[in-house]
Amino acid sequence: MTAVPTSGDPPPADTRSLVDPFPPMAICWPNLTPAEAAEHFDALDDWVAWLADRYQLDHRVIPPCWADHGALVEELSALRTGWLTAFCLTATGDAPLTWHAEFANTRQRLADWAARSGCRPGEHRS
Repeated sequence: MTAVPTSGDPPPADTRSLVDPFPPMAICWPNLTPAEAAEHFDALDDWVAWLADRYQLDHRVIPPCWADHGALVEELSALRTGWLTAFCLTATGDAPLTWHAEFANTRQRLADWAARSGCRPGEHRS
């Protein structure tokens, strides 16, 4: 039997459970209460760490200060929602392929935003 290849830790627990505490749905950050935003952000932060490790994304795609850039938060939040939807129990068989196609487009937008920000490891620019 061949071992299943892994990269880093598995996805955060909320993405592995059958009942996600945040069902796959778009998040409208301005409409959240501070407590809701904190909960959603914690889940997003865990997922972004897993994503960056799993796909070996560096600071040119997701800078360490991504959370300080609204556009990056919105892109990554949408990407996570799509991921949750593509890999849920009711997803169609080709949903993961569609997600990966959208991920390629999103990586380019993330890289564009990261380059525009001018941020580097250890150096955040507003």
